[in-house]
Amino acid sequence: MKKGSKNTERMGKVYPFNPTGESYYRRGMVMYQRGQLDKALKYIKRAHELEPEEPMIVVQIAIIETEIGEFASSNDRLKNVLNTLDPSMTEIHYFMANNFAHLGLFQEAYKHATAYLDLNEDGEFVEDAEDLLELMSLEEDDEEWDEDLDQDELIMHQEKAGKMLAEGNFKEAIELLEEVIERFPDYWSAYNNLALAYFYFGETDQATALLTEVLNRNPGNLHALCNLAVFYHYQERVDELDELMDALEHVRPFLYEHRFKLGATFALVGRHEKAYGWLKSLVKRGFEGDAGFYFWLSHSAWHSGHEKVAADAWKRVLEEQPEKEGHEPWNDQSDDTVLSEEMYPEERLFVLFKESLLNSSLIGEEPPAYFTSVEEDYFHLLRSAPDYTSQRPLFRAHEVVLLLKHSFDAAKEENKGLFYMWFHIVFYGSEEGYPFKNVPALAAAVEYSWKKVRAHRVSQKEVAQKHGVSVATMRKYINDIQNYLP
Repeated sequence: MKKGSKNTERMGKVYPFNPTGESYYRRGMVMYQRGQLDKALKYIKRAHELEPEEPMIVVQIAIIETEIGEFASSNDRLKNVLNTLDPSMTEIHYFMANNFAHLGLFQEAYKHATAYLDLNEDGEFVEDAEDLLELMSLEEDDEEWDEDLDQDELIMHQEKAGKMLAEGNFKEAIELLEEVIERFPDYWSAYNNLALAYFYFGETDQATALLTEVLNRNPGNLHALCNLAVFYHYQERVDELDELMDALEHVRPFLYEHRFKLGATFALVGRHEKAYGWLKSLVKRGFEGDAGFYFWLSHSAWHSGHEKVAADAWKRVLEEQPEKEGHEPWNDQSDDTVLSEEMYPEERLFVLFKESLLNSSLIGEEPPAYFTSVEEDYFHLLRSAPDYTSQRPLFRAHEVVLLLKHSFDAAKEENKGLFYMWFHIVFYGSEEGYPFKNVPALAAAVEYSWKKVRAHRVSQKEVAQKHGVSVATMRKYINDIQNYLP
């Protein structure tokens, strides 16, 4: 009975018993919209066999091939459409530009992207083509590359700046990126990285101004929007963050790099299910990311209930960064509660301080072999305070953090940055022999500097009065500690 009903229903459908190219194409598009690319390709290729002269079918095959990474094959099909089947389909220039960019043939990508823009002033992919030119670091006004800084060298500078950011060398990154944008004023990627460098350096106003400039001159720049979300997240500007992330949930980027950026941003701000959707979709399309990609995939998968995916992704992280072992997203102990060699010194100093509050054994009787001399001194200070006298400047630095603890709970995530800032100053100040003389003034200086980074509206007078020092004295120590900030 059911079988007969099904046959009757099938006879009433639009599709005939012997399917046409159109019917296979429709079935393929249903599969494509569901993300089942293998099935979509199978159906649409069958449609092409039945209707080999239909250009839209060929273009759709090429689009799917692009999504699964078969860029050369995709371009062969697109070239055939443009040269033979339908030369009026000028959007093909944009699709070919994407493929050439993925293949690393940037001059060809540039040629087709500019051809598309020349032929389509109001085309559907104008903004995407402009973004592609930006990603390739090519000038939009057809100027020749500067002989002293060609495309490959520019990419090298960008990679070098990225490494500086990752290592916390913000001053050096700022200097390099300022040079890049001076020579290439429309290279938005450099602006975005420069904004991050300024933000982590504590110049939040300058960082925000740079992103505002990017978004004014290049509206919808996804990297700028995601970086702005990062700023809001760390500044705990919850309402603005929620509004921006709600808007980003409606973005549907085409480029893999944009999809990765969007997924990582969702993961960072805690929207793990959305992050997992984007990052997992890249895996399905054959994307091979680095350790950073699998780090965010593992975290978003774990926090959205996909434990096996999380475990498999973390294995990929450890292949490139074996030192991350022990810091899995499912580990109850967070990264700053277990001493490890890959930590920054300020992180380890903070761990020691928190351990001292708990009266713990401070990870054994002796400091780990990888400790610096400053860390060793602080380790011994905490084990013998208040009788420790051989390092009086470090003892006064410790008194500053005790004073800060009265106002800021060291166990709370939102206060972690304050203590990292202070212990960064402690480490580098100690290495250079800074005396840490005025404990209340130093506490006031670091509290004010931290609140400024967080974009809190607070006056110098208010903070100075809280710690019982004059504004002039606090300003002196603000200037002092700036010498030891990244």
